[in-house]
Amino acid sequence: MNLIRLEELMWRYRRLLSVFVVVIFVQLFELTLLHYKYNIFTGGFLQPVWYQTLSERAEFIFVSLWFDSVFFSFFALVWFFFVDRLNKHGIYIYYIFTVFSMLIMGGWLGFKFKVLSYFNDTVNFLILQNLGGGSVKDAFLYASNEITLFVVAIFVVIVLFIASFKFLKKFDYVRSFPVNTKQRVELRWLLIFCVALTPIMTLFVLNNETLRFGLQKKTSFYVISRILDKLSDVDFDGYGSFTFPRDKEVFNENIYPGALDIPGNGIDEDGFLGDAIIPKSVVDTFAMIAPKKGKHIVLIVLESARADLLEKKINGRYVAPVLRNLAMSGTAVEQAYSHTGYTTTSLKAIFNRNLIGKNDANLLGFLHKSGYQQSILSGQDESFGEVATRTGMTEEGVYYFDARTAIEDRTYVSKSSGSLRLSEERVVAQFKLRADELDFAQPQFIYLNFQAAHFPYSHPKMTKRIIQDFIPRSEINIENKERVEETYWNAIANADWAVGEVINELEKHHVLKDTTVVILGDHGESLFDDGFLGHGHAVNDSQTQIPFIINDSTIDVREVIGQVDVAEMAVRSALGLENQWINQDKSVFQLVGSLERPELIAHVRNGGDRTVFDFRSEEVFFSATKVWKTYKEAIADPQYKGRIESLIRDWEGLRWQAHLARKQGG
Repeated sequence: MNLIRLEELMWRYRRLLSVFVVVIFVQLFELTLLHYKYNIFTGGFLQPVWYQTLSERAEFIFVSLWFDSVFFSFFALVWFFFVDRLNKHGIYIYYIFTVFSMLIMGGWLGFKFKVLSYFNDTVNFLILQNLGGGSVKDAFLYASNEITLFVVAIFVVIVLFIASFKFLKKFDYVRSFPVNTKQRVELRWLLIFCVALTPIMTLFVLNNETLRFGLQKKTSFYVISRILDKLSDVDFDGYGSFTFPRDKEVFNENIYPGALDIPGNGIDEDGFLGDAIIPKSVVDTFAMIAPKKGKHIVLIVLESARADLLEKKINGRYVAPVLRNLAMSGTAVEQAYSHTGYTTTSLKAIFNRNLIGKNDANLLGFLHKSGYQQSILSGQDESFGEVATRTGMTEEGVYYFDARTAIEDRTYVSKSSGSLRLSEERVVAQFKLRADELDFAQPQFIYLNFQAAHFPYSHPKMTKRIIQDFIPRSEINIENKERVEETYWNAIANADWAVGEVINELEKHHVLKDTTVVILGDHGESLFDDGFLGHGHAVNDSQTQIPFIINDSTIDVREVIGQVDVAEMAVRSALGLENQWINQDKSVFQLVGSLERPELIAHVRNGGDRTVFDFRSEEVFFSATKVWKTYKEAIADPQYKGRIESLIRDWEGLRWQAHLARKQGG
């Protein structure tokens, strides 16, 4: 009798049971992944919040269960509505809902936490788009290999699901335990109660910093809060009252998080520091240099080069002996940083000398006025992210060679802009051909880009210089951290070899002494440092600190250097001008995302001390003290107020300059 009673209860409440099974599965799976990636129950490096006590964990899990239950209840209502209309019955109806829900959610979580496992929690479509050079198409192509592997795995699971479904459908298990009217009323009131309480629960989470940190990483809460936010966006400015940061003026379409703050209009559009102020005009010392002929300039950019490459050894051998010799005889800038961590924006910063777009006083324009003959030789497709057109590489009279022009020599089959690469040997061979053609009686500017250290840190044509085996792309994970590092450093050894070949060719033509050689990284690379792999998604030393070497020992550098400073330093060296960089109060501005839609902005000062502002949580991180503070706490604390004010004013000023530049450009 007890078993029959249990069977009756299960069958009467079979729909609720189906939802319950899905919720429990998703809860266990997602919490496991969240803890694996963010250490939410034990804490981790740079993690501002974790759930330590039993009460904190219980509260987080309860709220998490609530949003998962509401989320999957909605899909259950839709599914069973159509099933009832089609008059379908049988246990397989509930099997389909349960398994299919777990399949879809498990697939999404697998994609989110495994396929994109080398990103941290800042990853989103905007960042992928930036990594894809600003192109939506290339954003997907950028991650195509990981997506392909994932799709194959999902396909296998779907095949198994279909096979099991066909088997189960043979057993049309229907029992006469109907849901009576009273039960329908109870379910209806339960639904109304949940719908009414969920907005209140969402606001409760948003106002609770501890809960918000974890819940914002859960799919159910993210989707529900986004829907509520859209419904509450009464002024249609893209922000409502149910995400964080919230719209501070719900009836004013001009005021919302991240809005362009127009200086001097008395309105605080972005919600920070009151009304924006007009940026102070800064003397452009580069623009004051009179164009004239000087030494030849060779600018070499190394893809994904870490700042610690000069001291790195593998099996007792330096991985970059050529760069070490150049650094010892010239100048190695110890505190050099990329501004963005993306290849395309880094190259634009180097050539255009700013973060806001095309600059009339850019490097190639100055060299053209100075009578320099210009040659571009790149191992990547420089049309990627419109780098070539926006920096002047394709102007008339410029010699242009890149992975697109030599597409038949690419290292991989793919022809997408983000995947096109040439081997270091191919670029060196083209450089030697070009050097033989040049008239070194005229001043020459030569730009070289070596892609050796691009993910996955090897290609079929790469030489094994310091190790015997590369790690296969499919095995790149944190468990194989040591092999990933060895493969990466072998790639750097290949880039170092290529630089050596360039130096030898300059010596062959007896022009090395008359050449300023500048070598730097476009950005750094995390090799599972702090659990991260890759670049462009965090503001830290491994992803943004870069090597910067110049074969001029007279340069005096006592300040932090950004990529916008490189052109002036190179030109001053080539022209024999004073080259002192001694402002120890200087900061380098960095960001993740874009100026219009940043995820993170940062200032890095002498000694690597960073101030990082997270726009999503409105929290500030101070690296020297490893302290997280809310924006309101930081702005009220005399110890930190000046630093956060300086950072936000810098961002507002850059946005305003970019806005004016767009207006002037039509």
